[in-house]
Amino acid sequence: MQKQQIAPLGIAALLALTAACGTQSTADPGPAASSGPVRTGLPLAGVRWKVDALSVGGAKPAVPAAATMEIGRDGSIALGTGCNGYRGRVRVDDDRITVVGGLNRTFTGCSMYLEQYEEAVGDAFKGTLKAEVSGHAADDRQLVLTSQEHPGTRVALTTRPAAPLVGTDWTVDALAGPKSSATLPKGTAAKAHFTFGKDGTVTGSLGCNSFHASARISGSKVVFGPVLSTRMACSPAVTELEKGVLKVLRGTVTVQVSHKALFLKAADGNGLAAVRG
Repeated sequence: MQKQQIAPLGIAALLALTAACGTQSTADPGPAASSGPVRTGLPLAGVRWKVDALSVGGAKPAVPAAATMEIGRDGSIALGTGCNGYRGRVRVDDDRITVVGGLNRTFTGCSMYLEQYEEAVGDAFKGTLKAEVSGHAADDRQLVLTSQEHPGTRVALTTRPAAPLVGTDWTVDALAGPKSSATLPKGTAAKAHFTFGKDGTVTGSLGCNSFHASARISGSKVVFGPVLSTRMACSPAVTELEKGVLKVLRGTVTVQVSHKALFLKAADGNGLAAVRG
């Protein structure tokens, strides 16, 4: 069983990047001065926002499917990342959100894919953020947060429901290993894709070879059967892509889904991110 520690946001995490990622856990940071009930005409509090895109100082890390933000009506804030999480207090006045007293973060070894996002989102939620909300439907609102002190920092969020796992065409966007993450091999973007069928199968392309396998979905898990594929010769880059995808589509895999993204993680830490086609 992994140990989790709560540390202030400013302290560097001395972590071994392990394959496993523990259940998200956050600690109560305690009361913070000057925070309190949310006072705003914007529909910010009591909403589970899904992070759509993130930019910090111009850098744009990949956003995991389980990335969320929730502001309580009492001024609490929780940021979910899919592995670790942040918790703290904010002061909300009209269209300004100010983090009060810093955020607390859990520390569990995660894949680099998640680690990079966690570091970036922690940096984004410092100081005061300006909020702009658009859309009227409760399940189709967009929220954009921009930093007042740090130009180039922007967080885009939405309330849109998760895309259906079954029947959606998912295009592989990134690969992740137990201790690293990587963009796709050069020239292989949009080549690997797959679709889960209602009949308990998954079909698609590994890059240049088509494939199919059984895929039994149970809650947040998918159990893959042996993958059967064609055996065409592919370029070195596509062969590398296919090997990376095959490392994930086997055995019991954890699945996370947002309105436009999917993340699969195998028990050995290998994973892939995919976007809605």
